[in-house]
Amino acid sequence: MLLAKDLIIERVVELISSWWHTGFGAYCEKRINPKEARATENLARYIIRASFSQERMKYYPDQAKVIYQSKYGKDVKEFSCLEWMAALISHIPDRGGQTVR
Repeated sequence: MLLAKDLIIERVVELISSWWHTGFGAYCEKRINPKEARATENLARYIIRASFSQERMKYYPDQAKVIYQSKYGKDVKEFSCLEWMAALISHIPDRGGQTVR
C-alpha cells in the first residue's frame, strides 16, 4: 500500500519482507462504515468468535487425551489433557490486555 502511494521505496519493502514474521497484521482494505449494518455485524462476529470449536474436539477421559481436528479435517492433533489446557489458556489475554483494536 505504501509502495503504491510512493511513500516507501522498493528496497525498503524487500528488506521488511525478509524479516521474521511476528504474526502481527494490519487491515489495509476498504474501511467499514459504521452505518453499514451487515459489515459491522460481520466484523463483530469475527472479533467475538471462539478461538477453537467444540465440535472439532473429542475428549477421551479413559485415555486422558484430547483429539482436535482442523477446520477442514486435514490435520488432526492429539494432546494430553495438560497439553490441551496449556494450549487453550494461551488464548486467554492478560488482565486488561487488548487483543483487538
